[in-house]
Amino acid sequence: MGIGNIKEFQQSQMTKVARRKEEEKQIKKGIYQTKMMIQSQTTEIFDKEREKSRERTELSREEAGQAKTKEQARRKTDVHTEMKKMLSTAPRNIAMKI
Repeated sequence: MGIGNIKEFQQSQMTKVARRKEEEKQIKKGIYQTKMMIQSQTTEIFDKEREKSRERTELSREEAGQAKTKEQARRKTDVHTEMKKMLSTAPRNIAMKI
């Protein structure tokens, strides 16, 4: 090997090293971008699931509130019915005591 060849060899090796460093940067950048994309998708999925859960919870609360309202309305009618029964029997009781 001649001296010129050694300089060319060193230059080619330095070029290879620089190219590998650049490839390594690109790989790291790709890995980082992939991680960020996965994290973004995970966050998006989490947000969607949280929203679905919130909607289901609100729907359950509404159904429970409606059921409670219906129960209260049914109780009121039962109380009214009982009051009517008591009032309708009151004249009979008064008539018996007299």
